Amino acid sequence: MGRVFLVFVFAVTAVACQPGALTAKPKPATPESIAIQPGDVSGLQRCSASGDVAAVLRNEKAQNPLAYDLDATEWEQWRFQGASDAYLAVYGRTSADCDAVSNSGTGAPTGGLMVGLIVQFKTEAIAARTYGSNSTLLGFGPRDIAFIRLVGGSLMTGTDTGLGPRSVIGSGTVPGSTYDLAFWQNKLFNSFLIAYDLPSTDAQVAANDVNHRIR
Repeated sequence: MGRVFLVFVFAVTAVACQPGALTAKPKPATPESIAIQPGDVSGLQRCSASGDVAAVLRNEKAQNPLAYDLDATEWEQWRFQGASDAYLAVYGRTSADCDAVSNSGTGAPTGGLMVGLIVQFKTEAIAARTYGSNSTLLGFGPRDIAFIRLVGGSLMTGTDTGLGPRSVIGSGTVPGSTYDLAFWQNKLFNSFLIAYDLPSTDAQVAANDVNHRIR
């Protein structure tokens, strides 16, 4: 009995000492797992507009055919360029802010809104190339950077952003509203984040949290 027990202990110990033997391998990152999470934002609620790109397009097709035609065409172009998946995450201060990005909303949040889009590509090289092409998807793209410049806001690019060499962050104000944005490429992913009427630090924290989940 004692010998059997010692053999069992030795066997378990030997297995446990093997690198990674009892450690679960982390699941591969996906756009949904990387996207803005409830813990990244303070005082904001997740909006029903959130979802993967297929769900977003289905909703648009039913409620806003004109927006669907544009966004579906752009998504097909991105897929042709090598995109494989995308996820939209929307958080608002109030339900009225969530409604601002719905098909029936006014598009003008009053309490605060944060919207993020994560696009996954087949390879890192494709992700880097697409980031440099300034393509637009679901309303995210170069016109947001142009808007910050137009209102006299500030922009920072490259490693100084803390998001990597292919990145840009910016902020700007118009009467009654503030805007913060972050666009960057990291590994297989292009990430886009825009915050309306929220502290700039909230946008920075959310962008950093998203970036840290990319692996």
